[in-house]
Amino acid sequence: MPRTSACVAATAVAWVLLLLAGAPAHAEQSAGTTAQTRQTAGKLDAGNGTACAVLSTGAVRCWGRNDTGQLAQGNTTTIGDTAGESTVGVNLGAGRTATAVAVADFHACAILDTGAVRCWGQSDYGELAQGNTTAIGNDPGETTVPVNLGAGRTATAITAGGNHACAILDTGALRCWGWNGSGQLGQGNTNNIGDDNSESTVAVDLGVGRTAVAVSADGLNTCAILDTGALRCWGSNTYGQLGQGNTTQIGDTSGESTVGVDLGVGRTAKAVSVGASFVCAVLDTGAVRCAGRSNYGQMAQGDTASIGDTGGETTVAVDLGAGRTATAITTGNFHACAILDTGAMRCWGRNQRGQLGQGNMTDIGDTGGETTVAVDLGAGRTVTATVGFGSSTCARYADDTVRCWGSNLVGQLGQGSTNHWGDDAGETPAGIAAIKLTGPDADGDGVPDETDQCPNVSGGGTASGCPATSTTTDPPPGSSTPDTPAPRAPAPAQPTRPAAELTLSGRTLTFAATLRAARGAKGCPKTVKARIVAIRKGKRIASAAATLKVKRAATGCIATGTVKLAKAPPAGTKLTATLTGPKVTTKKLSVSRS
Repeated sequence: MPRTSACVAATAVAWVLLLLAGAPAHAEQSAGTTAQTRQTAGKLDAGNGTACAVLSTGAVRCWGRNDTGQLAQGNTTTIGDTAGESTVGVNLGAGRTATAVAVADFHACAILDTGAVRCWGQSDYGELAQGNTTAIGNDPGETTVPVNLGAGRTATAITAGGNHACAILDTGALRCWGWNGSGQLGQGNTNNIGDDNSESTVAVDLGVGRTAVAVSADGLNTCAILDTGALRCWGSNTYGQLGQGNTTQIGDTSGESTVGVDLGVGRTAKAVSVGASFVCAVLDTGAVRCAGRSNYGQMAQGDTASIGDTGGETTVAVDLGAGRTATAITTGNFHACAILDTGAMRCWGRNQRGQLGQGNMTDIGDTGGETTVAVDLGAGRTVTATVGFGSSTCARYADDTVRCWGSNLVGQLGQGSTNHWGDDAGETPAGIAAIKLTGPDADGDGVPDETDQCPNVSGGGTASGCPATSTTTDPPPGSSTPDTPAPRAPAPAQPTRPAAELTLSGRTLTFAATLRAARGAKGCPKTVKARIVAIRKGKRIASAAATLKVKRAATGCIATGTVKLAKAPPAGTKLTATLTGPKVTTKKLSVSRS
């Protein structure tokens, strides 16, 4: 059974996507709200201890759990649980940036600036849509892989839940892949997609002529808002989360695909979020309605009764406070939060790790008279996006900073520790530090090395990180010299060539190799590929691959990094590394284990 089976549904994650009704959702739109409450849809997501954010530069940085490579670092090292750690960048390909990110239990996906989709992490059920079950991002040299959306097609929105994912295409069509044990792919069967040869993604039938403008998924369910504003859901229905007044699962039996959810006469949806066996939506009026499980008060009705599982029941309204409306909604395992029209937040449901941000562990919404509670964001502070995951919550503030609270078992709060926040008196989001979302900046120009095209030379405020250059051509003979002086050549970094270019210690190879520029090439590449082969007694006994970072120096381009072999090579082994990359010549290095 997949890790998101009913017995462990608490690991599921949901995310929220806001959009303009009636048009395919792009990664960042306002949902028709004022500038003050503008939403950064798709820029922040999390699941099962892992979180990712898209920065203003288009870079993606992630933190937290990494046991299946969901941080795309070519290893399984958790980030954010040790002092000094905060976040790591994801390599999306040379020159590529992201417009949206989606994080599930053990995998993640991003939409690139080109509209392409790339995923990484676990693929036990085809979560990466590669036609196999090979994880990506957990072994040296691995980062992300592309998803086939169909010839010429691109994505405008994406969601990932449990062990599956779905993307809205540029045509408004919806395609999904991964685990399908509860019919969450909407195919009228329970066949997984993406785990066998030739499989990639499948289309979901939304009705004749209908398209999707928003989508949200959790481990067992998927919901989409159509171009008409109608809400349709499918998958598990154990607690009435499909809002049908019954517990009949939808999408797992031949002829079934999706069902409409009754939001009230004349009402439509503008945002939706799917949690662990419950669903909440923001209506066109700004009201919030929910359906499904309420064992911890997820329905915010002052009791623990499920909604939608009994004849006549569909959804119930959530009290957000006098005169207040919502612009965004998110759901974790057993809690939910809404961003109000004022930019404030209110949350409800389970609170055993402080995920409601109240400085206590008291559940809200399960006892008579309780509905929702306000979150202390700090004086004058407002938020533009939020995500609930597991027993944690994150929010993106109006100043573009990100803060998280609640459970921190695997560093998902990005604080360099495993201390929970929000479960003890005085602990509120107002008191926790913002997560560091920038990587190293060697030249101090404000452009992180991972996106800096000239990481060792200050760009003087340019977005690329490189110095501004003049495009003025040389004047013709006899003409006057232009008033604008020729750009100053960047000063090269001082030579730092190491004594040894490849060393072996135990099972760790350390590179510090100087590469020569290829004929006619200018500058250095950001990375090079390293292919390692271990030979003993004339036979190949192991091989590995890695991506090394490159720094510019006066002596050339220096490739640095470490590669951990599966085990320390035995005595008498010779290891050869071949370094290849654009702008530099191929170089071979060797080291022997005596």
